[in-house]
Amino acid sequence: MNRKAVAISAMLVLGAYGETNRAFAISFPRSTTSFRGGSVYRFRAGLDGGGDFSVNRYAGDFSIGRMWDFDSFASVTFGLGQDDYRFSGRDDEPWNNINNYRLGLFVRKGVGEHWTLFAAPSVRNYAQAGVGIASDEITGAFFGGATYRFNDRLSLGPALGIVEQLEDSVGYFPALLVNWEVTERLSIETGSGLAATAGPGLAAIYALDDHWKIGLAGRYEKKRFRLDDHGVAPRGVGEDRNVPIHATLAYFLYPRGFVSLMLGYDFNGSLGLFAADGDKIEEIDYGSAVSAGIYFSFKL
Repeated sequence: MNRKAVAISAMLVLGAYGETNRAFAISFPRSTTSFRGGSVYRFRAGLDGGGDFSVNRYAGDFSIGRMWDFDSFASVTFGLGQDDYRFSGRDDEPWNNINNYRLGLFVRKGVGEHWTLFAAPSVRNYAQAGVGIASDEITGAFFGGATYRFNDRLSLGPALGIVEQLEDSVGYFPALLVNWEVTERLSIETGSGLAATAGPGLAAIYALDDHWKIGLAGRYEKKRFRLDDHGVAPRGVGEDRNVPIHATLAYFLYPRGFVSLMLGYDFNGSLGLFAADGDKIEEIDYGSAVSAGIYFSFKL
């Protein structure tokens, strides 16, 4: 069976990889061009102390890559998106639309028969609409590691993420990369979702047939973004943290891409508001909320 990993999870939210079951001929070297995007709506969540809020997230990525063989690949990706926050029942609105722009490089190289190394540095800008792009809004990130292929059904390996954060210390997170084909239909895998912000998620994928797949994925998410010159924290920083779990139903349009519907449950959420110098102004926990969305990926 010729396996091909393809990401199937949504915005703001969590990633998973799928596989195809059909062999096809590929000549090398070859160029690749792809586009992926989606939208996820998180329904209203209650804020401790009164009020509530909802978020509608949009994101899209465009990638150009070069593949020299199955074990050697590099790509450059440009992405953009917006998180549209809507608050109600509060005396103030800490922020509204948050724009984001991302530029990343991904390199994968096979070493010998069993090892695969990869590195993914990136720069990103998260800021409230109207702030623009400046050096103090741009942060860097790096995710890299290695996997060891034990056999055709199991690959494992360590990885490390390094994330620069606005007005905060650099974050480090270790990860275990997994690609385990438990049966012909069931797999357990790690991968990043669209507009991912903090590390890989873990997903279980079940193939119903050659086209339809269902999945269950989870991850931890943390976003920090620059605020505008107005409001309760001029030039300050906003933060949104939560743990989303998503169920997905994906249809693969072999071999060009897939479309995935998702239904999720976000919990353990917290909003933070910080002054321009990084001092905490306010931190509010919020209740669990349901989210729903659509995500797609296509080769051009």
